[in-house]
Amino acid sequence: MRKNCLMFLLAALVAALPCAAQAADDPCFEKAQTQAQLNACATDGLKRADNELNSLFKQMTDRLGNDKKARQLLVDAQRKWISFRDAECSFQVMRSAGGSIQPMRQRMCHAAITQARVLDFHKQLACGKDADEQTAAECAVPPANK
Repeated sequence: MRKNCLMFLLAALVAALPCAAQAADDPCFEKAQTQAQLNACATDGLKRADNELNSLFKQMTDRLGNDKKARQLLVDAQRKWISFRDAECSFQVMRSAGGSIQPMRQRMCHAAITQARVLDFHKQLACGKDADEQTAAECAVPPANK
């Protein structure tokens, strides 16, 4: 329970990172000279994050196998997470609504929150690998077949 709370707090912290910190790590932003180019960089960053998230989501559903209840819970959680992400980003960028920077800020927010979800999915997929850390009963996704 304590680890779950810490992971939630970590995810919230990552989601709240300023857009400038993300842009500093992406060479695309260094080369961009117009707002349209910055928007394109943000779009590319979001696509990369979404692709990684979708790949991990597939791994998780594959591991859940025929467990229909667990698969449905994961799908439901993901749908609700998407609603949260969209609402949170709308809130975070509300002051730039209608401005030329708004699309970039919106996409960067989506990417940051998606990266936090990616970290959570990695944690789920790694759960139970270290016997000292967690037991299989604490893992929503069963360990990979060996």
